[in-house]
Amino acid sequence: MVFLSVIICTYNRDKHIKRALESLVHQDFDRKAYEIIVVDNHSTDNTGEIIQRFKQDHPDYNIRLTKELRQGLSFARNKGLSLAQGTYISYIDDDGIAREDYVRQIKAYMEQFPDDVAFGGKVLPKYEKGSAPPWMTAYIERIISIVDLGGQVKVLKKIYPVGCNMIFKKAVFDQIGGFNTALKLRSDDKYIFLKIREAGFRVLYLPKVVVWHFIDDFRNTLAYVKKVSRLNGEAERTRIQTLSQKRRKTYVLRLADYVFKLGAASILWIGYIFKGQDVKGKALYLSMWHALRSFIK
Repeated sequence: MVFLSVIICTYNRDKHIKRALESLVHQDFDRKAYEIIVVDNHSTDNTGEIIQRFKQDHPDYNIRLTKELRQGLSFARNKGLSLAQGTYISYIDDDGIAREDYVRQIKAYMEQFPDDVAFGGKVLPKYEKGSAPPWMTAYIERIISIVDLGGQVKVLKKIYPVGCNMIFKKAVFDQIGGFNTALKLRSDDKYIFLKIREAGFRVLYLPKVVVWHFIDDFRNTLAYVKKVSRLNGEAERTRIQTLSQKRRKTYVLRLADYVFKLGAASILWIGYIFKGQDVKGKALYLSMWHALRSFIK
């Protein structure tokens, strides 16, 4: 039986998808123990052809290509989930690069924590231009899906893993349902982990499960940070609207949280000015301002 189903959801990433697939066939683990499922979310570039050619060039690997014509990451994630044959499933982004011991480390952790159902690994940046921009801070790293919480296993309580490196026991979805197709970007990550916590399970951070996240130059800009912050604020509002109970209370609490963080960002900006790092404070403030503005719009 297949132990692990690794799912990659992709849309118009012919620049990156081959690199992600190569990282999964160069694992230091038995290739028969895991499968690779690629969900093409109705790409209009050469992504589908590249995947098909890669599959033909690697006949000894269990690689499956499927299409999801309904546009949206959650639709694609649910499609991959429906096809997965593994006891565990993991998701990495189409611009992710799994470390060569990725599958082996997942196997070891699953044996160590057999009663847990949800996990997130370490996500390290691989910048196209070679280094982080001068305005990068730990908070904004989260916006571009960078996660490094150290070298120890941790129970995640106030934060949650990101879609570039998340693992689940497949059976948990029978209890909580699939990803929320009303949500965009990483908001469906948050939704699914909150559902898991509400069901009484904990979420673990696994430091030795490592994926590098390729950061294109266009995402290495303040304009991109502002765009993603707006989308996150909008999606957070949508997530709350889909709640069956306590929608008003949850909205008010989340609004208060955004306002508090904006105030904190203002204070930090002043501190950065005194340190001669005005650009860091500006980036932090703008990310919070655009998230708040989009949330209440």
